[in-house]
Amino acid sequence: MAYYNVCPDCGANLDPGELCDCKNEKTEKMEIMKKMFRASPVTGQYEFRFEGAGKRSSGFIG
Repeated sequence: MAYYNVCPDCGANLDPGELCDCKNEKTEKMEIMKKMFRASPVTGQYEFRFEGAGKRSSGFIG
């Protein structure tokens, strides 16, 4: 019978002594999302942030 530990946060099966990095991955994803989106100070709606684009883009098509 195999011996393993289960991460209490994400449920991943871990080898003995292995540490789960699910919290680190979640933090990294949140930082990326913060860079990609922002809330408009006027409307409060989320806007895409396109870095390097020549003009300001709010993410709306039309």
